[in-house]
Amino acid sequence: MTLTFCTIVFGIVAICPFLTSAGRNPNKFIDLTHSFNNETMAWPGRKSSFYVEAEGFTAGGFWVASKGFCTSEHTSTHIDAPYHFNKEGRKLHEVPLEDLIDVPGVMIDIYDKVHKFKDGKLNVIENYALTQDDVLEWEEKNGKIPQGAVVLLRTGWESRWGDLKQYRGEKDLGSTEAPKNNTGDDDKTIPLDVNLNFPSFDVSAARYLAVERQVLGVGVDALSIDPGNSKAFPSHRLFASRNIYMLEMVANLHALPPKGFNLWMVPFKIDFGTGAPTRVLARLNMK
Repeated sequence: MTLTFCTIVFGIVAICPFLTSAGRNPNKFIDLTHSFNNETMAWPGRKSSFYVEAEGFTAGGFWVASKGFCTSEHTSTHIDAPYHFNKEGRKLHEVPLEDLIDVPGVMIDIYDKVHKFKDGKLNVIENYALTQDDVLEWEEKNGKIPQGAVVLLRTGWESRWGDLKQYRGEKDLGSTEAPKNNTGDDDKTIPLDVNLNFPSFDVSAARYLAVERQVLGVGVDALSIDPGNSKAFPSHRLFASRNIYMLEMVANLHALPPKGFNLWMVPFKIDFGTGAPTRVLARLNMK
């Protein structure tokens, strides 16, 4: 869980030719990705660093800029490969490109169920978990979720982005020491035993989406696919057992309709990875 990779960035090149034509066709693109920076959100125990390697004019009079960063695979908007919670699950390099590119998406919005207003007062249900009944309610209004879709869950938690304690829903930080894992390797730890609070997927919804609707992937605007108060991570484990990938800390879900869009999910290419920071883009299928 604490595996990190370090990357030297020699330049930033957008290799997304389909975006350049957005102004010339009726399709609208929406960026569902949080930027990497010093305020990037992450699970407790995960750290990122950003630094300048070179930035200025050389003795020869030409400009050179190069920056670097070091981070966990599971930081900011990112993908969880099934191997993250399933020893036999697909590692990142084994997830087929066709499962990530131009995939139909749906968006389930539970903002009003998480944020309850009564008598002019707001009551936030911090660990609200999307249930199978919630999904059935969505399908009654919007139609059956198609096989091979990616289901995104909007909880409204993105409004806390930038405030680490609020986004994690930390009540009592206590010790942030992570418990040892059960691999017998004392150098590896899994930072799971922490007091967090935020909404996400209930295992009943996970089972319905995985088994009855056979989705390719799921995503959420909060820190994790399981609610913050989960200690056993049943939704992670169920999705991973079906080789379904998971997107966490997805941005701008308020800009999406319930259906009628396709997704491009482009993670860093990491051999044997458990996950990676991911650029997530949506194209609205406008007629």
